[in-house]
Amino acid sequence: MSNGTLLKASGKTRLPTIGIAGAGIGGLALAIALRRKGYAPVVFERRQRGQVGEEGIFLTLAPNGLNALRGLGLAEVVGAKGVVTTGIALHNEHGRQIGLVDYAAHAQAFGAPSVTIRRGALSETLLDAALAEGIEVHFGAAIDGVSESSDGVTVSAGGARQQVDLLAAADGLRSVVRRLVLPHLPKPVFNGLIGSGGIIDVPSVAPTGGRMLMTFGPRAFFGYIKHGDGPVYWFDSYPSAEETIRVGDPATFARFLRELHRGDPLANSAILAAVPGVSSAYPDYDIPSLKDWFTDRVVLMGDAAHAVTPHSGQGASMALEDALVLAACIEAEASPLAAFRRFESLRRERVEAAVALGRQGGQQKKAQSWLALRLRDLILPLVVPLGQKAQEKLFAFRADRSPLAQPAR
Repeated sequence: MSNGTLLKASGKTRLPTIGIAGAGIGGLALAIALRRKGYAPVVFERRQRGQVGEEGIFLTLAPNGLNALRGLGLAEVVGAKGVVTTGIALHNEHGRQIGLVDYAAHAQAFGAPSVTIRRGALSETLLDAALAEGIEVHFGAAIDGVSESSDGVTVSAGGARQQVDLLAAADGLRSVVRRLVLPHLPKPVFNGLIGSGGIIDVPSVAPTGGRMLMTFGPRAFFGYIKHGDGPVYWFDSYPSAEETIRVGDPATFARFLRELHRGDPLANSAILAAVPGVSSAYPDYDIPSLKDWFTDRVVLMGDAAHAVTPHSGQGASMALEDALVLAACIEAEASPLAAFRRFESLRRERVEAAVALGRQGGQQKKAQSWLALRLRDLILPLVVPLGQKAQEKLFAFRADRSPLAQPAR
């Protein structure tokens, strides 16, 4: 293709139409990348237009994620909307620092800093860019049927049917497309942690100097960052035997979180005291390594293929990388199947390294007993430098420069 190898191979006279399930971060990035390569992407999104920027709270884009956005010409505008994050300081329940992950040299070492940003701001930036490119986005179009043939894929969504040449499933952890076309694959598994968070003005809380300050409390984990006189970005994670969350009254749930963090050091209690209510919480899921990522005409990407837990800080960054790599594979190969095979060969080992890193981080947040807490305090200072080296291998890949190169791991 460019406008395409696939176009030449099929002898078609029109632009190949590539369906994308999901107008999330990965799906919109893929649509933009494909449009700029001369394809006709069509995005199917179950939410309405106004809801795209409302889902989730905030995330941290690692240098590899921001560099992937650079490949779309969006790194600067996204970076300007976020808070540069210069490190993570880990504390025990007494407020003693037991680990420091230094991000201060990221911009020099990797060509981009780490940036904490509202998820909605990132989503809206991508959506605005996609619409400005003239990309067809169908809102309120939940996919409920996918039928493959030698000529393409018929997608049923929002009461209508549309034929596309191939379909990319970027519809998240609980991917409907994955369930429809690869029903034998394992389902996501609750990993025993529940998360929540928010963004709130708390003038009494001091700026954190670019660092995300995190606490392994006796009952739950807490983290926050504040830049200048801006708002506090805070999050919480606590162990739970129950996967189902009944938040109920937001004020009552906020009181529950305050009790979890009663006696915490730093400004944790002051932040939660200022929170009037918390309306949502999120179970944390792992998805087992999937044997299959694609069929003849349908490919999984992002969380649909490899859910990366929040503890890795790589979910959005890996989805953005996926988008650039998949678009480049589609352009380079003569058939969808060849493109999908190349995509998986380039991505599987890398994303599974990110998944493993996230699982290791999540396990530390489950420590509850006195012995487990003491062992964590002893071991964490030793393993943090190893974790930082593993992170830096992930950060080094430049999807904006060489999406088809074998990535650093």
